[in-house]
Amino acid sequence: MRGIEGALHVLEQVREPRGGGFAPSRGKGGSPRSAGAAFASEVLRKIGGDMTPGDLTLASSLVYSVLRRQEMWRAVYRKFMKDARGDESLPPLIRDCLLVGTAGLLELRHFAGGVLVNGLLDHLKARNQRRWVSLVNAVLHNVGERGAERVQALRHSPSQEERALWAGVPSWSLPAWTRTWQRPDLNRLFDLLPQPPLSALRPAPGKRGELLKMLEERGIKAEPSSLSEAIHLEGTILPADVPGFDQGLAAVQTEGSVLAASLAAQLYKSGGYVLDLCSGRGVKGGQILQTCPDARLEGWELSEGRHRSALREMKRLGVEDRAKLRQGSALELEPLEPPSLVLLDAPCSGSGTWTRKPDSKWRLDWERLDRLAAAQKKLLERAVALCAPRGIIIYITCSLLRQENENVVAETLAAHPECVELPASWECGTAAGTDGAVSPFHRGRPWGTYIWPETPWLDGFYCAAIMKR
Repeated sequence: MRGIEGALHVLEQVREPRGGGFAPSRGKGGSPRSAGAAFASEVLRKIGGDMTPGDLTLASSLVYSVLRRQEMWRAVYRKFMKDARGDESLPPLIRDCLLVGTAGLLELRHFAGGVLVNGLLDHLKARNQRRWVSLVNAVLHNVGERGAERVQALRHSPSQEERALWAGVPSWSLPAWTRTWQRPDLNRLFDLLPQPPLSALRPAPGKRGELLKMLEERGIKAEPSSLSEAIHLEGTILPADVPGFDQGLAAVQTEGSVLAASLAAQLYKSGGYVLDLCSGRGVKGGQILQTCPDARLEGWELSEGRHRSALREMKRLGVEDRAKLRQGSALELEPLEPPSLVLLDAPCSGSGTWTRKPDSKWRLDWERLDRLAAAQKKLLERAVALCAPRGIIIYITCSLLRQENENVVAETLAAHPECVELPASWECGTAAGTDGAVSPFHRGRPWGTYIWPETPWLDGFYCAAIMKR
């Protein structure tokens, strides 16, 4: 399978069966997932064996370029359609060809535009869709000539709706963003969100120098972060390609995640018992156990697949003897010991990770966001109820939206006068952002702290530390 065909195949698989938008999912965010829908990464893995490395790279680049800003690409190519009805009546394949062509022409820097357009037209001919060849060719010709001007106009527009298009923020979610951030901050965030993500590694404690040397020997360009113990790579990497990965020397982990888990490790009291309420694949729990050698951790996870992954992660890191992982609902299980530290990495919209996981944002809407916020409140109530007196709860989301963060914490604190917020602070430097050295930490209004995606290694996170008196 060639790269262009592969990209179109992936988009077909992640689209809803009825052909509109992208299918809702059931991931860590807890939203329902339509039958037959798939994540782009899943489909790419399945077809990877039938493609050359170059074609797989092209397919992946095209797919993620489309998914990160699909509403913008659609707005751009619709500008060059003569039919006033736009693309509403077009078959899904034709819309996908226009999306792939527009994103590829305007975003890919190392692939000839003419080759891309010809490949899309050849695919239409092979699929007996010749009647659409002239339309696709004409629209993409205009996109190639004038599309970049339209993109720049969106980027610098005084309209927040148009700036949101450029940032890849789904139109349904814009009210949530404007309720969270004032206009200057929001414009700054919209400038940060489209940057392509890069891989970060979390070395085992005391192993950063050794890992950097091993990466250099492999010809992998890397440098230590000034913000955390993480190592920054100049590209993306698979875990299997990380030297020392099987031996637990490193974890592929975004720097925002590293910082969030490091807050929990910093507030851990020696000899205490840690409850990881929604343990996922065990990444943050594994970091806590590696950082705190005397810690014992109990992790709960509803998903059988993620539970199995967490078991493997603890074994890989060599901390399985201090980890008790259980599959089940965090609202129903009972801890084996009273926890003095409860980590709640709550299911959320993932809005801080939309650039890294772009298909997730097209699987949400207001109704699902409301359901997530309701679930987060129940989980934080449960965390307070389970936490031992004088214990600490760490509430974490990878969301940048107030509805899932300050509002949840505020409601919980109001209902529990025995709980107070602790200041969240990190002993670290600054992030090398687009404007030089900047701090990614922003105080919530008034509760918690946000971590902004100031660099390609940082995802957006929210952290709040609560002490139960």
